[in-house]
Amino acid sequence: MPPKDLNRSSTKISYSELLVTTRLESSWHRCWHDAEDVPPHNAFSDPMMRPLQPGEVGVSFLTDSEEREILFESELRLVDRTIQPGDFCKQTIDDVQSGVVTNVHVKGRIDHAISGESVDGWRTLDELELRINAEIGDYVVYDDWVGQVIELFDESLVEVSTGQLVRLREFSSRLNVGEKGTDILPPPSGGMYCPDSVDTVIDIMHTVYAVAWLAVSQLLDPAEAAKKTRPQRFWYGKDLANLTVIRGRSDLEMRLGDRVRLKDSSGAPSTKHGQEGDETIQIQVYVVAETETTLDVLWQDGTQETIRSTKVIPYLNPDEYDCWPGDHVVWKTEELKRPAIVQSVNALDRTAKILLPDTGAVELASVLELDPHGTADLAVVIPQSASEELGVRRGDFVFIHREGTTNGFEKPTVPKIGEVEAWVREFPTSEGQLVGWRKEMADIGAGIAAQRALEKVQEARIRHPIPRSGSFAWIGEVTSLNLDGTVEVTHPDSTVKIYPLERLTKLYDGIEQLEDDLWGDEAVEPHDAHLNGDEQVWTMDEDGIWQPDLDGNEWEEYEDDVVESEDPMAVEAGGWANELAEESIEASEASAPLPIPTMQVGHHPPLLNRPLNTVEEPVEGGDKLTWKRFDILSSAPPDHAFFSSPPAAPSKAFLGRLTKEYRVLSNSLPDSIIVRAYEDRTDLLRCLIIGPANTPYEDAPFMIDWMLDSNFPHSPPIAHFHSWTNGNGRVNPNLYEEGKVCLSILGTWSGDRDEMWSAAGSSLLQAFVSIQGLVLVKEPWFCEPAYDKLRGTEEGIVNSRLYNEKAYVLSRAFVRRALEIPLGGLDSVIKCLYYQDHRLDKVLRDARALIEKSRITPQIDEFDQELAVPRLTVGGIITLERTLNKLQLLLDSSHASS
Repeated sequence: MPPKDLNRSSTKISYSELLVTTRLESSWHRCWHDAEDVPPHNAFSDPMMRPLQPGEVGVSFLTDSEEREILFESELRLVDRTIQPGDFCKQTIDDVQSGVVTNVHVKGRIDHAISGESVDGWRTLDELELRINAEIGDYVVYDDWVGQVIELFDESLVEVSTGQLVRLREFSSRLNVGEKGTDILPPPSGGMYCPDSVDTVIDIMHTVYAVAWLAVSQLLDPAEAAKKTRPQRFWYGKDLANLTVIRGRSDLEMRLGDRVRLKDSSGAPSTKHGQEGDETIQIQVYVVAETETTLDVLWQDGTQETIRSTKVIPYLNPDEYDCWPGDHVVWKTEELKRPAIVQSVNALDRTAKILLPDTGAVELASVLELDPHGTADLAVVIPQSASEELGVRRGDFVFIHREGTTNGFEKPTVPKIGEVEAWVREFPTSEGQLVGWRKEMADIGAGIAAQRALEKVQEARIRHPIPRSGSFAWIGEVTSLNLDGTVEVTHPDSTVKIYPLERLTKLYDGIEQLEDDLWGDEAVEPHDAHLNGDEQVWTMDEDGIWQPDLDGNEWEEYEDDVVESEDPMAVEAGGWANELAEESIEASEASAPLPIPTMQVGHHPPLLNRPLNTVEEPVEGGDKLTWKRFDILSSAPPDHAFFSSPPAAPSKAFLGRLTKEYRVLSNSLPDSIIVRAYEDRTDLLRCLIIGPANTPYEDAPFMIDWMLDSNFPHSPPIAHFHSWTNGNGRVNPNLYEEGKVCLSILGTWSGDRDEMWSAAGSSLLQAFVSIQGLVLVKEPWFCEPAYDKLRGTEEGIVNSRLYNEKAYVLSRAFVRRALEIPLGGLDSVIKCLYYQDHRLDKVLRDARALIEKSRITPQIDEFDQELAVPRLTVGGIITLERTLNKLQLLLDSSHASS
């Protein structure tokens, strides 16, 4: 089959790419490697929503019929890409160096929007009129306030097949000039035109604007600013002349499908509309039919290049350590944290030259020690991203503070201000009818339309900034980041000025706030807390392997183990504790289930230690080291993450199930997982998981605290991961720095039914083993949602290798943290593991061998393909050697004291 006449290229295509033919345009809708979170395609009437296979893309054709189709990339050729200033890009998929787009130049070919007649030649932004109306998302200014258009009420002029012009009123028009169709107008009631006729949109006018006012000028004296009351909500009629629309560079440039007007339209095609005898309307509106985009790109190494947008690919998922010249970052070492400005980056070595503004010195640093975002820290438990960030980015709108004053934050932190009022979040309808402010807005729009039917109404036009007027010195767009740390800001009147970072405050975009409200909390699909009749039950066999149970509930056989007292209120803890100590010896000898005594309400019974399976490791001299994989300690340590949480009084069912869980743990834990429970806090546990071999986590300790709420086992255990990354990012996609463990069985991630926690089929052991087997894996980068699709691709291989290096380097520091500040209850085990058992020697030996191999032969050969961490970059070596020096000191100190 010959290729479609849609210019495609073999270059990898990303979401929202533009494809055009000589006269047929289309744009990307979705790609096979985009995150798929949709039901099976048979649940949709739209075939575009079915899951895509590798090589498939969904395409929307920019034609009157709005044709949509799933095609293969091999059938198309890429002609243009729409990229905005501030976006990131690469030259090839497997290129480790990336760039930031500093400027965009677009030229386009245009056709008349209604007739389709072409206008000769390429057109640039300089030849086009500014878009007169403000659109949803545009910023507007009034009386030292900046606001954002949240909603529009429109009047569209539609021509029916008879030539009659009909006015259509609706919210935020879905229409564009030149669109044709049989469904543009609602079904007719008076029979004035044929419902099968093709209607054409002739003109669109915004009659009412709803504006959410975000913040007031920061150049004002605070007392003066306090007098500036928030402006009105709705704008229409003559009041529109008091608004000024301000747009950034990306909003001004042409895009495929845009409707535009020419500054000089003489000789350009036009159309006339209206019936004979009535007033006719001449239309000179054009649609952008083809574009050609050229980019100014600043590469990480500091070089700059002007290049066609089709010669680069969008870099949609930057590494968390990626930064570019001019970026403000924090340099985090174990000794201190210092602000710095990036001068250049060697992406291959993962190193950066950074300027320290306090001394003026330029240092070479590992990018693994740089925080470009201000979110890779334990402070993420506070919603920092909603109020402050590190530095600014190209395309940010910023307020300017008065000379001699600052934004009140220490560099490089920059605050964000802007408040969307509660009315914006009101639900639009009730019982199928408009309510609240939307109803009020619709009533205003209907009143304007009614008045227009009686008399000629001329709306005022929204103003645009007068060039070089100096009227907007208090707000502007970041257009460049200088290597000395200053920031170039272009004001709405086109004046350009340089400011120090501390005089800037970011504008918190209103649309962004609404999106943050929607996605701020990660949604987790609900799951049944109790076993349903059709739920698959799993049980653990004698080898500790979970298998489907064909006989029923695995836990039912232990129901008779719960010992009930005739008078539970009369039992004292001391009395039954002694009896339990004697009974435990007999119980362990007979391998019987552990008895659970009755108790006084609100009291946690002491569950005493019992002989458990132990780990034996040979040491020098023929002796053996032993430690218990599972043990019950007398009291919970104060450093337990849930120590301060008030314990709920355990029920008999809770304690009965807990005893069975303990018995499974005592018999089935693998050697690399160690668990501690507590007599005084039956709701708490702590586990130590040693990173598996041939993963970036090999030999590293992972400490997780657990809490069982009063609804256990009908609700899953709650986990807290002790992250010791010093604020340098996650060590694993599923292990968050603030302690969250993201896993289906814990209810912290949506998953299939058989992956979720169930009272009958799940256990604590299963949760522990799942973390070791499903989280601490050889290639953790692919644990990110949708990334597994990229397994085996060049992009996936490069990103996974870089992620593994980070995980390896960070997890070596976990060994140091565990030895320097051991967590309560496992300190002796940690020392035994790493000192007496010589695991610390192994960590040092393996890391130094990897460093030496990386220095001698930096390139990965075929023999290294199966290794989780085959080589280290220069930046990885810099950071790792700091940790190894500290570990060596600990080892030497241990030898000296032994």
